[in-house]
Amino acid sequence: MIKQKITPHLISEKDYLFMGTKITKIGITNDKLSARGGLLFFLRYIEKIGLYSLVSGTILSKLTKSNKGLQLRGFLKQMFAFFIDGTDMSISGFDQRKEDEGYASLLENRIDEMASSHQIKRFFSKISIVNNLIFNKILHELFIWRLKITKPTIIELGIDTMVMDNDYAKKREGNETTYKKKKGFQSLHICWGPFLIDVLFRKGSAHSNHGTDYIDRVRAIVELIRKRYSEEAPIVMCADSGFADQVAYEDFEENLGIHYITTSRIYKGVKEHVQEIPADNFGEFSKNKTVWSYVEFGNKLVSWSRFRRCIYTDLQRDDYGQYLMRFRRTDTIIYTNIGLCPKIDQKLRAAGGEHYFEAETIIQKSHERGADELIHRSIKEMATKEQLPFKKFGMNRAYYYLLVITHFIFEAYKQDVTIGIISTTVYPSTFRRKLIDFAAKITSGAGYIILNVTSSVYQAINIAELWKRCKSPPKLQIA
Repeated sequence: MIKQKITPHLISEKDYLFMGTKITKIGITNDKLSARGGLLFFLRYIEKIGLYSLVSGTILSKLTKSNKGLQLRGFLKQMFAFFIDGTDMSISGFDQRKEDEGYASLLENRIDEMASSHQIKRFFSKISIVNNLIFNKILHELFIWRLKITKPTIIELGIDTMVMDNDYAKKREGNETTYKKKKGFQSLHICWGPFLIDVLFRKGSAHSNHGTDYIDRVRAIVELIRKRYSEEAPIVMCADSGFADQVAYEDFEENLGIHYITTSRIYKGVKEHVQEIPADNFGEFSKNKTVWSYVEFGNKLVSWSRFRRCIYTDLQRDDYGQYLMRFRRTDTIIYTNIGLCPKIDQKLRAAGGEHYFEAETIIQKSHERGADELIHRSIKEMATKEQLPFKKFGMNRAYYYLLVITHFIFEAYKQDVTIGIISTTVYPSTFRRKLIDFAAKITSGAGYIILNVTSSVYQAINIAELWKRCKSPPKLQIA
């Protein structure tokens, strides 16, 4: 029998080094660690602009004033962090955060200052009686703050409704069937650029032009601009067909002195008139590869007291530059008072708005109304879900307004602090991934409390510059 010689396996230096990097044990550290290092910067910005003082100056402070339990500022700070973080959007998630020492340190809180889910619910119950008008005072102050920073000569506003689909959360006050055939809430929004500046939280069955909501909210914003910003700045309101209303048009023209650009239904008589117009009278408007034909004329519907400027558009080529068959084309009617109101027309020209009188500009502004949908997408992405957490209407209203206020600050933060580091048009998910969700370690020594990050994070998002900017932003000037 022949014995086989066994040669022992030799471990190479490379294999040895690889084995040396393998994790072989799990341990516990008492260090204060967090995966949400960017929260500190956002919350410091909120503190420095004076938002806590603004909210405390409203009736909210009277409703929640107490020497016991969670204070107003502590509640607001944790709710702002809750919305901008977006990791766990359940109210019960506050119980887990309450035990997280690293998270508490980022919020510059002691553990005993962290709120439980029951404290959050009780706080929302307290502020549930605060109505839309009080919350809008906060949004209006934020709006004036941004106006005075950017100093626009012409103010373009948009108005639309947004449905919050709560079809699977049916036991909610005000959770009613919307025009989308789903149960939910339908808030009325007025926006200026990326900012929501006036919000009316409403039940789901409240349509676009419900009651006097439309006129009342536009009047409130116009009076605010005239009183706090400028009596002469032209205002142009853009809206879709849900807001095409003769009563509103007359109020805008005769009382408020503003311009409007509104789409409308195409009635049979208008359609027949367009079909009789010679093809040579049509112009062409293009944006990238998309092409519309258009024609302009004066129109007066049966219920109207006067003629208004009317522009008919017909989509000829789609986004890919492909010509469309007749049955696939989309046509629209746009109504405006630009060029028909001498007094406010003069203000528009004096502000450098001569191009607003051109049909192509009016069509473009009408098409840009789609930007309102981008704001709705952004705020829903910040909320992470459309279902609101409470059964009581007032509690959901307060929750929604705090979400809207956080979204406003989110947009301002991108303009004041992160500009040049991240695009001002990014949505909350991208913002969170790049500027909120990074690891941080909180240490103390020599009288300092220090937020430590890795060298790669420090350089990638320019931590030093972010810290400098968030400590010295433009402050709110509260009236």
